[in-house]
Amino acid sequence: MKFKTRSPLAAVSGTGDVIENASTIDLSESGAKVRLSGQIQPGQVVELFLSKRPEQCRVVWTAPGEATQELIVGLEFICPLPDPRQRQTAPSSQFEPIN
Repeated sequence: MKFKTRSPLAAVSGTGDVIENASTIDLSESGAKVRLSGQIQPGQVVELFLSKRPEQCRVVWTAPGEATQELIVGLEFICPLPDPRQRQTAPSSQFEPIN
C-alpha cells in the first residue's frame, strides 16, 4: 500500500537514537519503505513507530534519497503485521442456551 506518513524510527542496537525526520512511503504486512534523514546500516535492528506501539524491523537495504543526507531504506518486520484484508472478529460474548 503506497502512502506517506510521518513515522519516527528508533535504533535498537547501538546508540538507541530516535530519528524524528522519517516518513513511511510504502507499507505491507512484511515490511516498509521509509525515507529518513540520518544514518542506519543494513542488518541494523530498528523500531518503526506506526502507532504508539513500535514495530521491530531489520534494515534490509539502503539507497540515497533525492536530498543530501537523505536515505531510502527497506525494512523487514521481525513479526509480520496482520493482513488488513483478513478481518479478525472477536469471539461472541453473548450467551446462547443449549437445547
